[in-house]
Amino acid sequence: MSLDAAASKKVLFVGETIIDVYHYGRTLGMPRKAPIIALEYKHTEAFQGGVVAAARHAETFCRTVHIASWRTLRKDRYIEESHNRKLFEVYADNVAVATPILPALGEYDAVVVTDYGHGMFDAALIERLQKARFLAVNVQTNAGNYGFNLATKWPHCDYLCVDEPEARLATQNQHGPIEASLERLSAIGTKSVITLGARGAIGTGNVFVPSFFGNVVDTMGAGDAFFAVTAVLAEDTPMEELLRIGNAAGKLKAQIQGHAKAVTKNDLAAFLRTH
Repeated sequence: MSLDAAASKKVLFVGETIIDVYHYGRTLGMPRKAPIIALEYKHTEAFQGGVVAAARHAETFCRTVHIASWRTLRKDRYIEESHNRKLFEVYADNVAVATPILPALGEYDAVVVTDYGHGMFDAALIERLQKARFLAVNVQTNAGNYGFNLATKWPHCDYLCVDEPEARLATQNQHGPIEASLERLSAIGTKSVITLGARGAIGTGNVFVPSFFGNVVDTMGAGDAFFAVTAVLAEDTPMEELLRIGNAAGKLKAQIQGHAKAVTKNDLAAFLRTH
């Protein structure tokens, strides 16, 4: 079974830690004298996100999961509680450890990189990570790095996973077929995957698998769940099955608020048996 493909593996996750803070409130409307939204504060909850949340998704699939992170960013999101709608977010506290330590890569069966583009992955670190036995990379575009954190900064990896906007930016393919972006990204990732949101995902060989439909609570981190689970399975799993697993992992995460819990192998197996 493909879900057991990483059962004996020791895996290292490398990336930025993000503290995701959710501030919930009730919208009061727009003040008469300012074009802003007034929010009556209710409560706050905070989650460990970024590489920490990604690694948690992989824990039940692997023998051992370790994390290397020396940069932490806080993102505060303000949410209209009754409909669970995010209003805006604030970036804060981008802090780096003065003397970062990267474990010996030879001790790991796979190294999984979550590159959120907040300053951790410079050219020197990227070069060092090329020595991994199996290197999986996810390069993200967000409001804080738009257009400046592209997959092309990575010379090579064994598994590359990006979403459609990230793929189009990296390949300068604004309106053309997404297959053209996949072909160009395959020069970087031996196995490459582009997630297509609600449509599903496409991978090397133009293999397409549609997404699963159903309830959505919070889309934040769904792409991380897709990547984290598929990254540890990618070496030994055929593309069509890998995409189906990834779509299921993303769907399960979209039913969870914030990072309240991780996707587990048992939950994923049960979902796949019934879908």
